[in-house]
Formats: sequence, C-alpha cells, structure tokens
Amino acid sequence: MSKSAFAQTIIAKLKGSIGTSGKDYTSGSASAAMSAVAAGITEYLIAHTTVSIVYSGIVASAYPYPDPVVTDTFKIVGNCAPPSPSNGFDSWIKQIENNIIAGFQLAPTGNAGVVFPQKPFLNPKITTVQGNLKSTHDVGDTDPQQKVWEVVCGGIMDWINGIAKNTMPGGASRPSAPSSGTASITKITIT
Repeated sequence: MSKSAFAQTIIAKLKGSIGTSGKDYTSGSASAAMSAVAAGITEYLIAHTTVSIVYSGIVASAYPYPDPVVTDTFKIVGNCAPPSPSNGFDSWIKQIENNIIAGFQLAPTGNAGVVFPQKPFLNPKITTVQGNLKSTHDVGDTDPQQKVWEVVCGGIMDWINGIAKNTMPGGASRPSAPSSGTASITKITIT
C-alpha cells in the first residue's frame, strides 16, 4: 500500500460523508468532514501498521530460564479522534498528530503471544506544513484532492515510519510460557 492508497481511503470517507458538491454543505459539514478524515486515518493505520518489539522474559518454572521468544510483532488498535475544524492547516495537522498519539495502543497480543500494553506512538513531529500543500496544488487541476491528500498522508507515514515510536520499555508477559519481563518497541512500519 502507499500514501496513494491512504489518501484514497480518506477521500472515500469524505465523499461518503459530505459528498462533493459545495452547494449541499451545511453548518454541520465541517464536523462531519473531520469525523470522516479521522475514520479514514483509523481504518488505514489499523490495517497497515506493524509494530516490532524486543522481549526479555523469564519462564516461571521449578528452574526459571530465559524465554526463547525474544521478538514479536503487533498490530495496533484504537482510533484517531476527529480533530476540530480549524482555520489553519498547521494547527489542524498538530491535532491529527496528537489524536494519533493518544488514540492507539498495541493489540492485546502479539503474533508470538507476548502481551505488552503499550502506546505505540509518543514523539511528535509530522513535518508537513501548509506550504507543502500549496506547492503541490496546480490551479489547472480539476480535482486536486488526491495530490493534496497524498502530501498529508505521506507526512503521517514518514512520521510513523520515523520518529513517532515510543521506545520506553515496559512490563510485558507471555502467558503461554508462562513468562514475564520487559519489552520495548524497536520499529513501527506503515505501508
């Protein structure tokens, strides 16, 4: 998948929510649009984000030993709350960033059975600014949505694939061993 598919997800949610004809917009259209954007972000992030962790656990037995499972991968769960309608892009994208950080956590169990109740995103810094959108837009475009949303989505993806990850270690376990110990996030990938 890609920033193109991410943009298409958001555009489809917007079209389904508020349509494409400005003459049909009402006083509630801005809030409906923000809910649609948040729903598109949520859907795409849950479907396309993988979080890799390292795990260091001790198996509880008569003779405790290190858990042989030392890595795991997780999906994420949660949602991006809708941002408030805003008069400026830079404050709007900051709301999106904050809502992503606050709204998601690791799935209850990783692929290898590790349980690590951690927030995947911590560090802010989506670098997309309004100037990026202006330089993308061509006044001759009949429908600039795809190009503009690709810039927004690309910025979110670059951030998630880059510095967004929460690397703070925390308590973790693998109930099927049973083991307990600590884990930390090593990488987040959104495709």
